[in-house]
Amino acid sequence: MALALVDTERLASDALDAVERVMMASRLSFERMGDEDITGALAGGWCDYQLWFAYRADLDVLHFASGFDMQVPEDRRRAVGDLVNLINECLWIGHFDLWAEEGRPTWRHALLLRGTGGVEDPQIVDLVTLGVGECERFYPAFQQVIEAGLAPKDALEAALMEPCGSA
Repeated sequence: MALALVDTERLASDALDAVERVMMASRLSFERMGDEDITGALAGGWCDYQLWFAYRADLDVLHFASGFDMQVPEDRRRAVGDLVNLINECLWIGHFDLWAEEGRPTWRHALLLRGTGGVEDPQIVDLVTLGVGECERFYPAFQQVIEAGLAPKDALEAALMEPCGSA
């Protein structure tokens, strides 16, 4: 019996083509970096977010990362790491980490595509909406730890506070 292999080149194209369709329909700036990566940008309420999509054929996974336009100084990285750990305990989908090379807080998530028939455009919309939404939600906590020296636990509590009413 012959082994039937999936055409992973087609899968990579399909996943990143879906990303391109969504980015174009949303009028977001982006650049396709070869066959495996797409980078883009999205203006948020707190800052501009860098978007990065990568497809890995051997795992049949589409990876998404949304990074802050924020640098973490060396002397605040331990505190930010503690904040990341506390935030991740609250998340249902995705996780934050601190990219060592760039010193930037980043929200990441991967979509496993094997057996799904590929990624659908609404999944890309949901992924970007969720990722940037979490970045917007926790941006003040990162800023308070980095710039104001607030304790990670206190910064998280402030970020999770739900305001009531309006001024």
